[in-house]
Amino acid sequence: MIRRRTLVSPLVLVCFSALIVHAAGTLQSPEQFLGHKVGADNKLARWDKIVDYMKLAAANSDRVRFRELGKTSSGNPFIALEISAPDTLKNLDRYKRLEKKLYFQGGAPTDAERDEIFRQGKLVLLITCAIHATEIGASQMSLELVHHLATDDSPQVKKILDNVIFILVPSLNPDGQIMVTDWFNKNVGTPYAVSPIPYLYHPYVGHDNNRDMYMFTQKESQYTAQLLWHDWFPSVWLDEHQQGSNGARIFVMPATDPINANVHPLIYRWNGILGQSQAAALEAAGKEGIIYNATYTNFWEGAMAWSGWWHNQIGLLTEVASARVAAPIEQQRAVPGRPAPPPAGAGRGEGGPSTGSGQGGRGQQFSDAPLPPPTDINPRTEYPRPWMGGRWTLRDIVDYEMIATMALLETGADRRETLLRQIYEVNRQTIEDGKKGSLAAILVPVERQQDAREAAHLVDKLHMGGVEIYRADAAFEADGTSYGAGTFVIPMTQVFARYAKDMLEKQTYPEVRRGPNAPPEPPYDVTAWSLGMLLGVETVFVKDPLPAMKMTKIDGLPKLPGDVTGTGTRFAFDYKGPDTAIAINRLLKDGARVSFDGPSHVAVTGVPRPRLEAVAKDLGLSVKASELKTKNLELRTEGTAFHAPRVAMYQPWTGGNMDEGWTRWVLEQYEFNLTSIHNADVRAGKLRQKFDTIIFADQDPHAIVDGFDAPAIRTEYRGGIGETGVENLKQFVAEGGTLITMGNACDLAIEKLPIPVKNLKKGVSRDQHFAPGAILRLEVDAQHPLGSGVASSTYGFYINSPFFQLTEGFNSQRTSVVARYPNTNVIASGWLKGEELMAGRAAVVSIEMNPGKVVLFGLRPQHRAQTHATFPLLFNALYLSAAGDAPAKTPTDQ
Repeated sequence: MIRRRTLVSPLVLVCFSALIVHAAGTLQSPEQFLGHKVGADNKLARWDKIVDYMKLAAANSDRVRFRELGKTSSGNPFIALEISAPDTLKNLDRYKRLEKKLYFQGGAPTDAERDEIFRQGKLVLLITCAIHATEIGASQMSLELVHHLATDDSPQVKKILDNVIFILVPSLNPDGQIMVTDWFNKNVGTPYAVSPIPYLYHPYVGHDNNRDMYMFTQKESQYTAQLLWHDWFPSVWLDEHQQGSNGARIFVMPATDPINANVHPLIYRWNGILGQSQAAALEAAGKEGIIYNATYTNFWEGAMAWSGWWHNQIGLLTEVASARVAAPIEQQRAVPGRPAPPPAGAGRGEGGPSTGSGQGGRGQQFSDAPLPPPTDINPRTEYPRPWMGGRWTLRDIVDYEMIATMALLETGADRRETLLRQIYEVNRQTIEDGKKGSLAAILVPVERQQDAREAAHLVDKLHMGGVEIYRADAAFEADGTSYGAGTFVIPMTQVFARYAKDMLEKQTYPEVRRGPNAPPEPPYDVTAWSLGMLLGVETVFVKDPLPAMKMTKIDGLPKLPGDVTGTGTRFAFDYKGPDTAIAINRLLKDGARVSFDGPSHVAVTGVPRPRLEAVAKDLGLSVKASELKTKNLELRTEGTAFHAPRVAMYQPWTGGNMDEGWTRWVLEQYEFNLTSIHNADVRAGKLRQKFDTIIFADQDPHAIVDGFDAPAIRTEYRGGIGETGVENLKQFVAEGGTLITMGNACDLAIEKLPIPVKNLKKGVSRDQHFAPGAILRLEVDAQHPLGSGVASSTYGFYINSPFFQLTEGFNSQRTSVVARYPNTNVIASGWLKGEELMAGRAAVVSIEMNPGKVVLFGLRPQHRAQTHATFPLLFNALYLSAAGDAPAKTPTDQ
């Protein structure tokens, strides 16, 4: 089991009791502290200054408490503030206890406890900011917000403080906030002012960090989950974002259809009530461009606060139009009745999510020219006062977010008791449904899994999400089937049952039509997240009530047994599931001789037994020891031996590559050694001397070869690998190296190398074939070395990536289909258009070039670090690239 994941540390309260707490109103203003007005053109407060100000607020106001929840991926403070009336903060433990009882923690509240919650409990409301670091306005706004709540004595603020416990996370991505601020400050006032940040604005996952709220791979996600579902249990959660620059100025809730049947209807109702209270406040302030019921759907387990819906929390989203980070944007004014010119390279569309530049397409990406006028200027119910164009600044973003935030806090204060009563009712009904409904429990057996350790990982992820999970102390029977002791049991008589069900069942995306004869609308984003499928774990939905039995509640990652049996100096174990790779990598680092001696089977020699015992115990591995020779004194078959692979990971300068970051994170967690290489490294050549394999993550080949090349790009980040780099990759393969391409990067190999493979996805229109995120069935050749450790019938995650057909190749080549889609019934969970086009087609192809190798992963096996079931496909490609006892010598070495 993976041990390198940092466990969430206990929440640490930073005490300022030694400091003199001053009366409200004496706190230095943000403008005084920073030396400029918050949101001023081309001015940003860096994360360290924001943290210092929040500490200052806590030290100088008895309305504010400062907490450091832990250190980020890069070692920066991840913080939260608790803001309320002084008397509330003095008795915070009591109010936290009431909030936990509201969410039935430790059992249902008694009638007396329930009434105490209604009369005296506070509305716990969480606001998180700036998870996408270029969407920087909310982190800046938080300074003025804290100052206002800490110093203002108006009736509005008093009402909020008396009725609400406000938890503020000023940035969910402090590392990225620092990167973006430093990059902006480096370039402002230079010819490179519009040059996009060349790398990911998070150490690993960039813009994908809000897609991690059910796998919890990143430290920041773990801290947030701990705050939400183990510490405070807020009833309302707002996540503040920014979107593109061309259209509406702000999106508020409610979102658009379809809805998810596992969410209680009251949650959707309150999404609308609270979102519209924000819209009304913005309209009252004379603000333009306020829209709802647009772009973002009510269906998916996605954008941070929306994951609260399945936890019976009101989850809200705001998306404010972006500036050019802190630089203003000019947009041509629209003229009613006059058609607008087509937006040149308009990126992801009006109202869509921001990539951070506020620009779209290559044509405008590196320009500060005025944007074309907005095209959506039709007033209607959800958009009564459209944005018509003009100047847009960071200060505008701060103002919009400040108004929306204060409106939410005030409405929460006004509706405190109603909200508490109705959240209680949602929680009560959820548990009653578990007693009387058609689903009594979900079981996760241990004994019949492809890899029992993945069952442990599955329940660990659910536990992070607040789900109560138990292990059966003895064998039992459910729905007429016997289950062994140690089976994991998830009762539906718990407040987060909706979340558990939604995470483990098959997703079916509802059809949405805007009219009787209108075509179905495609989904906005991911449509499947069935966690058992992603991890390769069988789960069982039990209809009848479970028998009375003794169970033990789990707390954290369950430990599974591992040992070494038998005698001798040769050790062998099954290769099932990705955790086995950790064992292999540790043994390789210890100097062991490791080989594949059969399908999904590993043999090890040259390492002491105590070391094997330690590895087996730590990783839940069953190892068998034997003598090196058989009874007939013959050496046992060794198979394919390999050394620790020397792995290179291509890292572009085109704004970073999220798939690269996720791949790098996965390989680090499974203890592979890897080196990041850039354009200059590939162009320099002599790659085979340094590496056994080079990985190109999902990226358009044009971007890999040409990169960004414009006068506005800083010179050190211009261009791509170029044709010189392409020739060096060919030479790398010719000298015996393995080239691994994933997703759209497969076209780089297909177009530049003589391999007998055709990408059937290329040239197919969105109307013919489209999948924004679905789980597909996958057939794997488990006898092929690349298929080791993977079930022959499993699942993979698919987002519009290539699928292949083999063509005629050279006699010197050997082409193998390692994984394919079934001939029928391809879709396992979610939504896929054009299923018939990929039925029976190849998903993973290996081409032996003799001596080198090319591996095409059309289906990315490591998608967002979620697809544990297919991780070994990638790991095997790395191991097989390193066949032999030591790195191969190239002609230039000899």
